[in-house]
Amino acid sequence: MIGISEVARRLVHSLFARLVLIFLVASVAYGFAARHAYSLFQDFDYLRRIAGAHVVLHSEYILKDLGTPPSIERAEEIIGTLPVDIRIIGPDMDWSSTPDFYPLDEIFFSPQSIIELGEAGGAEVEPWFERLGKVEFARHKDHAIVKLSDGDYEIIFVSPRVREVPGADYTTWIVALIGLLILLACYLAVRWLITPIAWMQEGAARIGSGDLDYRIPTPRHDELGELSRDINAMAGDVKGMLDAKQQLMLAISHELRSPITRAKVAVEFVAEETVRSGILQDLDEMERLITDLLESEALNTRYAILHRESVELGGLVQSVVELDFASRNERINLQVQQGLPEAQLDATRIRLLSRNLLDNALRYNPTDADPVEVSVDRQHDRLTLSVRDHGPGIPAEHLDYVTEPFYRADPARSRATGGVGLGLYLCRRVVEAHGGELTIDSAPDRGTTIRAALPL
Repeated sequence: MIGISEVARRLVHSLFARLVLIFLVASVAYGFAARHAYSLFQDFDYLRRIAGAHVVLHSEYILKDLGTPPSIERAEEIIGTLPVDIRIIGPDMDWSSTPDFYPLDEIFFSPQSIIELGEAGGAEVEPWFERLGKVEFARHKDHAIVKLSDGDYEIIFVSPRVREVPGADYTTWIVALIGLLILLACYLAVRWLITPIAWMQEGAARIGSGDLDYRIPTPRHDELGELSRDINAMAGDVKGMLDAKQQLMLAISHELRSPITRAKVAVEFVAEETVRSGILQDLDEMERLITDLLESEALNTRYAILHRESVELGGLVQSVVELDFASRNERINLQVQQGLPEAQLDATRIRLLSRNLLDNALRYNPTDADPVEVSVDRQHDRLTLSVRDHGPGIPAEHLDYVTEPFYRADPARSRATGGVGLGLYLCRRVVEAHGGELTIDSAPDRGTTIRAALPL
């Protein structure tokens, strides 16, 4: 049974719990910001009640003070003590405290019952005050405007004064900025949480490319940290298995080649030339088979280690033709494009590729046919080695399988019709280890063309 401490530990190191906490904190912070903004303005109904009480009381005081009909002298005294402008319109007057008073046709008024305002604000309204009927409110160019009616007269108040510019209201911008800051904080927090994903992505790419000594940073103790440690452990296990596999290959090579070498020495004492030659040929073929098996196993992994160096492919293929096929180079027609750039290649593996392709083509090219055609050229960002024979070709049903290990179109597997079926397989593995592609174009009685495309 899991204890409370273990549950608490899992929650502390849980990625899901941290995400929930981030959004919870963001919600609370935004709630406090909204509450603060709300406290600046208060609820509309509350404002309406407070404003209603003040409008009723001040309207009553001001109208009594102005008298009926309104006194301009009293109006001038009021604007001297209050930060307002006043305009009085009636049958016998149209007076304003400033020549800059807004034209009334520019102002949109919203009428409200004085009685309702007074009752909403809790103010006592005298019976004679009911004759005011409605008070009208407006907001124009950041000024608050109130219009009262007293019989045939209209009294309009503007606060602050028309010539005074109200201070800018930054409340909306402040609330928006707070919201953006909260979102930014959430983004940074979430990004910090998922940073190990980028580390794992880089680690997977490097480990996948063969750098099995690379380890993903593991400073965190949540699910992503545990996953990073698991990937590191997996990389260590894979490296251990590959090292063990390499040691096994070396051991097998030694154990198989040693008796073959001893057998070769013993065969030299066989008096019969024909028998001795046949046995030596069999032993040589066994030795080549062991070499090909070990080489194919070494390349049969995406972690194959290549000893890359700057190689001029045309010169390398020409040296293979001249040295390895000296007795048969008259049956080879080599064409090398001029000015080919050097490429980073494993020279030993490319020699193996060239030998196998040439040996395969010469084996199937009839002695009375045209020479095997070999070309080295550049196609876009790749160097291409093409080898074409004029032999019987490969039936279409075998094309997809001839590069598989030990596959041969001729099931007889006699020495006269070819090797054991590792040559083209090794060619494919060498090309793929370099990041290239091996293609075969063949048809019965039309010969075979094999192209190895190697990236520059």
